[in-house]
Amino acid sequence: MAEGFVDAKVLAKKFVTLYMLCRDLLSKQLHYDWGLRAIKSVLVVAGVFKRNEPTVSEAALLMRALRDFNLPKIAFADLDVFFGLLGDLFPKIEIERKRDLDFEKVITDATVESQLYPHESFILKIVQLKELL
Repeated sequence: MAEGFVDAKVLAKKFVTLYMLCRDLLSKQLHYDWGLRAIKSVLVVAGVFKRNEPTVSEAALLMRALRDFNLPKIAFADLDVFFGLLGDLFPKIEIERKRDLDFEKVITDATVESQLYPHESFILKIVQLKELL
């Protein structure tokens, strides 16, 4: 279950702490899942990141996986708390979201073709939906 992470024991404590705090501090949304199913999904994403980017620190990869996997389902009212928890558990770690520019171009083209405005936040929501699926 460590997905190849060498520092799995230390990072697992941060992971579990984040999910316990999210369960306790965030609002009680029906779609929030802080259980084993969500943990397994984040681990798989983190493992893919680790295999694709072996030179990036494991803490940064796990933080990116936790952020990118959970962010689409976090209610707007809970975003500040979620980012605060991430910042406390992974201090001084800033890692950009992994972007698939080809996919974003397809979304933009389809949006324009449908006579809609390809706003950046709209495109991001579609990308996040794809990542969740």
